[in-house]
This record gives sequence, C-alpha cells and structure tokens, in this order.
Amino acid sequence: MNTLRLITLVSLLLGFSVQAQDGDWSVQSTETQYKQTSQLFSKDSRGSNKSLLQTMNKDKHSSQTKSQSLHNQGAISLQSRSILNNYDHEFWIYDAWVTLRNDLDYDGFVYRFSLEFDADTVYSEADVYARLYLSRGEVFNEYHTTSVFTIYGEGSDDSLLVDSELLSGFPSGDYEVLIELYDAYTDELVAILDGNDDPDLYLLSLESKDYEYTEPVVIVEGGSFGYLSLLLLPLIAFRSRVLQKLH
Repeated sequence: MNTLRLITLVSLLLGFSVQAQDGDWSVQSTETQYKQTSQLFSKDSRGSNKSLLQTMNKDKHSSQTKSQSLHNQGAISLQSRSILNNYDHEFWIYDAWVTLRNDLDYDGFVYRFSLEFDADTVYSEADVYARLYLSRGEVFNEYHTTSVFTIYGEGSDDSLLVDSELLSGFPSGDYEVLIELYDAYTDELVAILDGNDDPDLYLLSLESKDYEYTEPVVIVEGGSFGYLSLLLLPLIAFRSRVLQKLH
C-alpha cells in the first residue's frame, strides 16, 4: 500500500512538473525606433510552431507585407542555442540593454521589461528583423518577432527598443534573453547575442502578470467577526501567494 501511494505521488509530481514547463504563455509588445512607436503586437504558445521561416517576396517594396506576416507567425521553441553558420561578419549586434519596469507585488520579479539593441552592418544600410527568446534553462521560447527595420552602417541612433509585458505562463525566476538577427532580404540568420556574450541579457528577474500578487479587497462592517477577519488577512494573503506560485 505504501509503495502504491509513493508511485501515485511521484506520478502526480512529474505530471505537475511537465505541466509547469509546457504550459501556455502569452506576451504583448511594442517596438520603438527613431521615437516612432508601433501598434501593440501579441504572441503566445498556442500558435503553430515553425522551425524554419518561410521565405517571402524579396522586393524592396514588400517590407510592410513581410512585417505583418512575421507578426502573424506562430512562436518558435528552440531546444538548444542557435548556431551561426556564416562567418563573414557582415552583420553583428554591437550591444543590448534591458530595463526592468513593473513589479506590482514588490517581490523583485517584474512582468514588464524593455530590450533595446543596436545592430550594425558593413553596408551603408540594410533591412533586418529579429527573433527574441526567453529561457530559464536550455529551451528558448520566442516571445516576440520584430517588424522589418532598417539599420545604417555602424550608427548608434538606429537601435530598436522592444517593450514587453509577460501576460501569462512565465513562473517567477531568473531568465535569459536570446536575440537572433536576420537579413530581411535572404531570411538568413546573420547575428546572435545572448547571455554568454552580454551579461545584460542574463539573470533577469521576471514573472508574468498572472504571478503578480495583489492584495484582496475586504470590506469590514464592524463587530467582533469584522475585527477577526482583519487578523486573518495576513494568513489569507500568505496562503493565496503560495497557491499562486504553485500554479
């Protein structure tokens, strides 16, 4: 009997672990370049996963159509870090910065953050786009695909800022950001930057908004029961916090 109970408990724990790692998630983001901010874009885990980007029309006037298609594509999950196959060094990511913004429950984990990165090229100008990933381990989940944007040589004023809100599915923890830069004309991966190359992209204290704890609103009308409920508030808050972290 004890053996059966132990097997059942282990099965439940394993099931919970798989559910926590493979659960649905959602993110919404905006992009800013040259002080021009885009509309709000959303990406989640429920879209169809695609391991390869489908090449589109390479005509220079199709950037808008291509940008829309990129945002409509399903998120990609990388089982390992990307490997750059071309070493011609025609493109690179000079630097990246992360700003942690909103933390409703003041626990040190934020649900809103911004990533700004400066991509450079040997050409006078080039159209590119980027895939942005988050990871707490070896698996990287794509949380945003940028629009096609233009970079100019080694200029520093053409950086792209992506402001993101993690809406659901990201447990509290230390995350890493991975940036993949693509040539918009050939759809070739041309540059990579991650926490191994830039410490600003490593150990980011994040959690999605559904993991942010908010105090319950309790109306006390007076009397002994009303005062007793006030004494129970810390216990209720602690219990809600623990249950929320477990789920």
